[in-house]
Amino acid sequence: MLKKAEVMKVQSVLLTLIDRPAVPDRLSIDPEYIRELAASIAEVGLMSPIVLTPRGGRYEIVAGDCRYLAMLSLGRSVVPAFIQELDPESVSISRATENLQRKDLTIIEEARIYKTLHNDHNMNWDQIGKRCGKSAGHVKRRYDLLKLPEILINAMHEKKIGYAVAEELWRLRDIGRIEYWLGYCVDHGASLSVVANWVKEELALIRQRGSSTDEGGWGSALSEQKPIYVSCDLCTGPMEIKRVVYMRICPECHATIKQNM
Repeated sequence: MLKKAEVMKVQSVLLTLIDRPAVPDRLSIDPEYIRELAASIAEVGLMSPIVLTPRGGRYEIVAGDCRYLAMLSLGRSVVPAFIQELDPESVSISRATENLQRKDLTIIEEARIYKTLHNDHNMNWDQIGKRCGKSAGHVKRRYDLLKLPEILINAMHEKKIGYAVAEELWRLRDIGRIEYWLGYCVDHGASLSVVANWVKEELALIRQRGSSTDEGGWGSALSEQKPIYVSCDLCTGPMEIKRVVYMRICPECHATIKQNM
């Protein structure tokens, strides 16, 4: 954390002497956001200096990575900054505190923050929770999401599915089947209850057929006609896809209908 005496002192630091975080908490940064931020800085200036820590004659960004990128895009040579000596653990905690306040933080980025604190700084779940204002159980469950297959991690990061749906799909344990049903989740916006029904039927089919090495196996299961369920837009309950009724309706009317249900 910054000391009050140091917070008051703002220094101008050459952008060429600044290094971005070696392992950033953010997996992706929207270029459009950087453009908008740069436009704002060009018009009214940088309202909040970035935070740096000295590293071998250079400086590492503790907070303000996007502000740094915006200044860089504007072709500026220096940036206003607070400078403080911080050890690696303090840097990670400071970044975690700042990033956890972001409204656009994805659940996977949150999990990666906890992973850094746990794996790199030997903090237990209770310590991380207290530092970040979360329960130990919340921290551990988020951390465990990183153990799921990459296809589910990417889908959660891209906000195509929620963590509960990802955990439900992981019960299938077979990547091919997970990918198959994930496609339906994304295409049809399936709710957790719908996905749970898919997984329940799939696991029942697996038990019925025995192991995947038995005659028929996964290939046979794929080719069979089985009911596919999607969520109803109004009640969100499960419904066979062949029973879907389509109608042309504008988003405003659709919202009105749902509001009056």
